[in-house]
Amino acid sequence: MESNLEQGITIVTVIGQQNLPDSVVGKKVIVKLNGARQAGDLQLPWLEEQVTETVKKSQPVGMFQAATLSNPARPEQSATVMLAPYQPPYQLIILGGGHIAMPLATIGKILGYQVTVVDDRHDFANKERFPGADRVICCDFSHIEKHLELGPLSSVVIITRGHQHDQECLRQLIKYPLAYLGMIGSRRKIHIVRRQLLEEGVDAARLEQVHMPVGLDVGAQTPGEVAVSIAAELLRERRGGSAHSLKDHSPKKAAAGVELPTTADTEVLQKTLTGDDTPAALATIVKTRGSTPRKAGARMLVYGDGRIVGTIGGGCGESEVRLAALGVIDENQPRLHKVSLSADTAAVEGMVCGGMMEVFIEPVGAYQKIIRDGATDEAK
Repeated sequence: MESNLEQGITIVTVIGQQNLPDSVVGKKVIVKLNGARQAGDLQLPWLEEQVTETVKKSQPVGMFQAATLSNPARPEQSATVMLAPYQPPYQLIILGGGHIAMPLATIGKILGYQVTVVDDRHDFANKERFPGADRVICCDFSHIEKHLELGPLSSVVIITRGHQHDQECLRQLIKYPLAYLGMIGSRRKIHIVRRQLLEEGVDAARLEQVHMPVGLDVGAQTPGEVAVSIAAELLRERRGGSAHSLKDHSPKKAAAGVELPTTADTEVLQKTLTGDDTPAALATIVKTRGSTPRKAGARMLVYGDGRIVGTIGGGCGESEVRLAALGVIDENQPRLHKVSLSADTAAVEGMVCGGMMEVFIEPVGAYQKIIRDGATDEAK
């Protein structure tokens, strides 16, 4: 299943239904980034069609969500599904290995990016200078497309040593559907670059999407401060927020109550899909209200022998879900479990006030079956 995670998938699971003749709770499908079904069966053609369209719309953002979908022919019939995207790691590509690149590469790793640094000088493109980077490439900036895989999960920051190199990089990259593209420079330099690219026929709308000057307006002066400014803008684009860019780019709205999958959440999924024969249940937060330690999309794997992998926030709420998961293992039936955190409990666990979590708990056998079926279908 590891290759599927590298390619990017969304796992869709039915967690509730209304006015349907047969139970479909617990049914699931795996959908690829292009919307094609890889494995599984929801048993309702109208539901599968709506799921496919929902996945296509949600996957570029890569956020967990729960959605209630209705039958167009019979609106009283509906099903609630959770969509859990698992995509390759976000890539941070830094073009230019100068003084800003060094702290930016370090911060990029802290934020969970796979970091690549590119420069055309051996003295500035080596592992000794960037020991934490995943890749360090020394090549002419006119050849970067030969060395980089660029796509919707790629964030690129252009900070080369000169205006000509910056312009050459931007000319090559602007045609790609990147998660983020930014270029450093004074407003005069940016005006010159924009004018020249427009004269070359580059689409004006695409140029408007480029973050230039790069970074948030935090008054940065030193290389480290500029790196923090750039990293903050990268984070805002991933998470959503209202901080103002130096280019005065319109902010995106945050996805309330949802968090991006962490490395631990991905590990939980990997163990769920490829685990041993030990009975286990997977708990996924699908909805929260008020103050909760984790939000929708967080996962925890509970084994029948008492072991757990991952966390949905710890404390009393997690203990309650763990006990419920043991019940799911015994009954071999999925359930939606609600956890209420009183104000007193919340205070003990370090939260401002009480909250509520809805957690879908299901036997891992459903995941392992869909993977086996998918492998069999692909082998045919």
